[in-house]
Amino acid sequence: MIRRLSAHAARYLARLFLLFVPISLSPSAGSRAPAMLEPEPPQVDTSACSVGYAYGGRLQNGFEMPLEGKHHRFTWNVRKKGSNFGTPEMVSLLARAAGVVGTAVSGPPLVLGSISKKNGGKMRPHKSHQAGRDVDILFYAIDPEGRRKRAVGFYEFDEAGRCLHKRCKGWKFDVQRNWWLVRTMLWSKRPQVQYIFVSKGVKRLMLNYARKRQEHPEILRRAKRVLVQPGNSSPHADHCHVRIYCSAKDKRAGCKDAGPRWDWIRRGA
Repeated sequence: MIRRLSAHAARYLARLFLLFVPISLSPSAGSRAPAMLEPEPPQVDTSACSVGYAYGGRLQNGFEMPLEGKHHRFTWNVRKKGSNFGTPEMVSLLARAAGVVGTAVSGPPLVLGSISKKNGGKMRPHKSHQAGRDVDILFYAIDPEGRRKRAVGFYEFDEAGRCLHKRCKGWKFDVQRNWWLVRTMLWSKRPQVQYIFVSKGVKRLMLNYARKRQEHPEILRRAKRVLVQPGNSSPHADHCHVRIYCSAKDKRAGCKDAGPRWDWIRRGA
């Protein structure tokens, strides 16, 4: 059974879904840069914050994202574990990105894996997902008849975009929708995305698609750096793992980033 949100949380999440600014909604926008960066999340009275490192910290008073919405839904395992909590910035990013893709390209909702538990901390089998700033996202897919399908599991795609599991035999990686999701997150002003972990083959599929559609050079430049195959875990050919930087408020609470700080972030986006 889906838990009911408090009236306060429901009002806030309604604002998150409505107050994003669509970025060049037409998938044929080509090299045009988005007109503006997405706005920062609405300021609300919440004590939710990320403390420590993403792989060794905790989430304080985590903000709950609905288990289902018009453009997203969480996996059954997340429902079982209660791992649909994050910082308000992470929830805002996911709500906006799912909404932009769902508006730009019709199809089934985005399927999300774990963010964190309400108070964070270790959560098997993950090494990170401890502080509300990481999320797993299953890939959009297309069936053999060319119909857009909702992801049904963490199933790998090869370098040609073919699904390798028997449950998705003949399915293909939906490069248009997956790139549109990445594109939206890369152009977020707040929160700012540090990593999108994917396999080298998946990264190549999306970058090749972006070049063919004459994507804006700055978005391509960011994608080349942010899309990374991790070296200390699976190659992430079955989902992408997104990590955001600490917000200014979280830093004051003890949030800590690790790894590179990209040059466009040092310049203030």
